[in-house]
Amino acid sequence: MTNIGRVWVWLVILAVQLGFQVEARDKQPLQVLVGMSKPPYIQIETSDGFELELLREVVQRMGYRAEFTHVPNKRIQTLLQQGIGDIATLQPMSANEPELFYSCPYIRYQNVVITLEADALSIVQLSDLKDLSVLAFQNASQLLGDEYRSAVENSYKYRETVEQSSQVESLLRKRVQALVMDVNIFNYHNDKIVPLQQVTIHPLFPASYYRAAFRKVEDAKAFDQALKSLFQDEKYLLLQERYRINAQSLVELACEGNR
Repeated sequence: MTNIGRVWVWLVILAVQLGFQVEARDKQPLQVLVGMSKPPYIQIETSDGFELELLREVVQRMGYRAEFTHVPNKRIQTLLQQGIGDIATLQPMSANEPELFYSCPYIRYQNVVITLEADALSIVQLSDLKDLSVLAFQNASQLLGDEYRSAVENSYKYRETVEQSSQVESLLRKRVQALVMDVNIFNYHNDKIVPLQQVTIHPLFPASYYRAAFRKVEDAKAFDQALKSLFQDEKYLLLQERYRINAQSLVELACEGNR
């Protein structure tokens, strides 16, 4: 392609993006129900994070401006069903409320077991956690399946917490032997600790893909179309790099398989 051709391509792309922005300013914003602070995905104080910026971009490509309302994850779907908000985020693949319409998956979380490398613990299956002191994220025993629940439910050494930064601190201070949490959340908090501690990642859980829910089928279809355009844009890769989010490229494959 000649230099003139490249200039025209970039001008067309710029015009489309400006069109999205102008159209978004002329419409009422969409109220997006999202969870509480969970860096690097959601950072309420600065209104950014990988998930917020991804959703903001998708909603803009739908022709709207996103306004975020932060509520506990358990309340997100209920509020949408009560007529509050326009988009309910972080809906599991298993969600199937008949009065709601669901998008393709838009984000991927990857829970893992994390131990200190120096401890040299052998953890190859979930039952290996039974005799260990484990600190997991809140509601992990309800979300990670029957095998995990049976491994930890009778252990007096098992705890859950909403403060995920304290999980990392507890491991590094050897107050617990293992963590159960999303690998990107762990990396975010661990990267802030000096000196950096060497850990072992035990990938015992399948990835968790999440969708958005809507009261109107046309909104779900518009979200999917905007999401697909973002997946094909370099901006998506740059967003992953900015927040050091791993393997989000697999979300597009999950979306294709969900159509």
